[in-house]
Amino acid sequence: MSTVFLRRPLTAAIALSLLCPLPALSTEKAAEDKPQQTTRYSLDTVVVQGRRSLREDVITDQKSRAVIEQEMVRDTRDLVRYTTDVGISDSGRHLKGFAIRGVEGNRVGISVDGVSLPDFEENSLYSRYGNFNSSRMSIDPELVRAISIVKGADAFSGGSGALGGRVDYRTLEASDIVRAGNETGFLLRSGYASKNREWVNGFAVGYAGDAFETLLMYSHRHGHEMDSRGEGPYYQYDKSQHPDPSRRKQDSYLAKLRWHISPEHSLSLALTGQRARNFTDERSYTLFGSQWREAEDISRRSNLQLGYAWLPESDWLASLKLDGDYQRTDLTALNYKGGRNYTTQEKELGEVFDRRMHTRFKRLTFGLETLPLALGASQHTLAFKAFAANREFWNINYDTYVLGGKPEPQPAYAIQYPVDTRQYGFSLEDRVQWNTSLSSRFGLRYDHERLTPQALNAPCSKACTAEGRPAGNTFGNWNGLASVVAKLNAHWALGATVSTGYRVPTASEMYFTFQNAYGSWKSNPDLRAERSINYSLSLQGEGEAGGVNISLYQVNYRDFLFEQESITRTRNPYYEQCQAWGCAEYNESPVQQMVNLDRARIRGLEFSSHLNLAHYWPQLEGWKLSAQLGYSQGSLSSDNSLLSIQPLKGILGLDYHAPSGRWAVFARGTYLGAKKADDAQVVQNVYSYRNRTFSQVVKTYPYLNRRAALLDIYGYVRAGERFTFRAGVYNIFNRKYHTWDALRGINAHYGASTTNSVDREGYGLERFHAPGRNFSLSMEYLF
Repeated sequence: MSTVFLRRPLTAAIALSLLCPLPALSTEKAAEDKPQQTTRYSLDTVVVQGRRSLREDVITDQKSRAVIEQEMVRDTRDLVRYTTDVGISDSGRHLKGFAIRGVEGNRVGISVDGVSLPDFEENSLYSRYGNFNSSRMSIDPELVRAISIVKGADAFSGGSGALGGRVDYRTLEASDIVRAGNETGFLLRSGYASKNREWVNGFAVGYAGDAFETLLMYSHRHGHEMDSRGEGPYYQYDKSQHPDPSRRKQDSYLAKLRWHISPEHSLSLALTGQRARNFTDERSYTLFGSQWREAEDISRRSNLQLGYAWLPESDWLASLKLDGDYQRTDLTALNYKGGRNYTTQEKELGEVFDRRMHTRFKRLTFGLETLPLALGASQHTLAFKAFAANREFWNINYDTYVLGGKPEPQPAYAIQYPVDTRQYGFSLEDRVQWNTSLSSRFGLRYDHERLTPQALNAPCSKACTAEGRPAGNTFGNWNGLASVVAKLNAHWALGATVSTGYRVPTASEMYFTFQNAYGSWKSNPDLRAERSINYSLSLQGEGEAGGVNISLYQVNYRDFLFEQESITRTRNPYYEQCQAWGCAEYNESPVQQMVNLDRARIRGLEFSSHLNLAHYWPQLEGWKLSAQLGYSQGSLSSDNSLLSIQPLKGILGLDYHAPSGRWAVFARGTYLGAKKADDAQVVQNVYSYRNRTFSQVVKTYPYLNRRAALLDIYGYVRAGERFTFRAGVYNIFNRKYHTWDALRGINAHYGASTTNSVDREGYGLERFHAPGRNFSLSMEYLF
């Protein structure tokens, strides 16, 4: 046993930090408990900064504003850097959200202040060529006060899309800027990250008076492509060993106003938005000959929220709220393509593809919550919510061909029918405090959604109108959760949860059509919603010595949407004339269609712990040891593997906080496990030129990551009460490694993909390496 631990110091350290608090937790007297330790297991959750909270619904990793600043979170990659069992959906130019509990992309919900960000609309035809902006939108972390990463099905809170989990962002309030005892506050912040040579600058102004609260914040960032530790002599086409050069720019804003009309009544107004541009010289673009492409991805988002709240002096009613939400999003991809001059090799523009996806969302929500109501010996806090919403989606494209140096704009067109979605639903919730040791939560929610294709907003080619205007579809989904938290003693609590999730198919999955002799895509208006059910069991301990969290879970998925490829055979009408030359009697062509086919099951465990070393050695005041581990495995009912399941990940932390509170330093060692071949099987239809037929084979995904160990060190120094300087060095030992998220996003269609692809020899894998040693700096002045 000791030999194994010497060979595996990470395992030993994790075990030490996990086990050391146990004796102290079991021997401390209940009389010595602090009030906050008691309420931690009560019905109302107390959020501990940067740690997991044991809630009555699902396991949630909370990141407060302090943790976001401390870890210098600048994007979604930074957000999951020190979080286990959570990854990102990476497809090169475009990030498509998160991967949680074995699912990714649209199967993980994302919301900003309670408003869900739209699913990305994409099909496998256009994803191979990169002519559309298929990004999943996010929000600048500079505008965020808290982030909740919910692990497990949670349609009760998140609605459609929270199949495997959700990520909720909460924007800043005036109280985050205004210091205690003041009415006004100002914030100036600037930062730099070497991994993508990005600068972030922002300011905020806040006012918090008796009658009004206001906040105005602006953030600007500009940078370049993500760096890579890869190296080599090749810079062009899918053989390129270096990241495609890019220039990024993003402007974000946040404005809030709250009017306290009286102690009982208030009105609120919030406006937030962003505009981002990313111009990429796609040197890795591969079509034929010396063809080239430069792409500019543009995203715009604007949210408007109006709210009314009534907090009456009542014996039973705690609050009544009415909210209105409006959201507009635009995703644009401008693609500049052409060849090269035969003699000078200079680029010559041949065409410009302007492809745009738009959504518009409107919602009205009514909610009320009661005070705790006595029913026998138990206390019940009831909540009711009802909503009605409308979502519109449409596509419009503007192409220009350059002939003899002269631009020739083409008529606008669409690739599919616009879709209008009407939604309404309600939810009921009961939080129960049975006694001082036992609490529970029960919830029931119904969502009704009707998707209706509209008349074409622009001409569409015969390839997309061959099936005619498709029929609409209606989805009615009941979801719920049931959970219980038992406080075993003054320091330990046990929680169990059953929750469900669902996802309604996107407009592209249901209605996209395309017909071609070399491959077709058929619509399927009869698709069913994907469903999931999550079971979790959690044990949590908290005391003066430290804390421990252990979670076991299983998630069952059914009616998984899968793009099924079938082969159609049509007799060659010229067979009699050409059979002497060996032509095939039948022509075979692949047909793609989304179907509800697979079932899946994911099982896993997570644990985290932190140990206050001063509890055992008083001379180590301010030192803390922490550890996290996440592991999951799963299977599909078909021969495919769920590639979005994260490999093993472990994190070991050592922190020091100076007793003065003026400075602190944090060290994080991260172990990234390798993806095993048995867990990365894919089914492909392979064409045989000898037999002139397709056959189905099961292969190992060609790009698997190796295990890696990384070390980061970061910290902060405060000069007075107003100025804070932060710095961090990441991948200190300059380790060369791939992440599984980067590799599984590669387009593995040899010869059939022009973007985010790799040559057959594998030289192009070099550009997918993670950044080498890099640093971040941040300066903040709050006054």
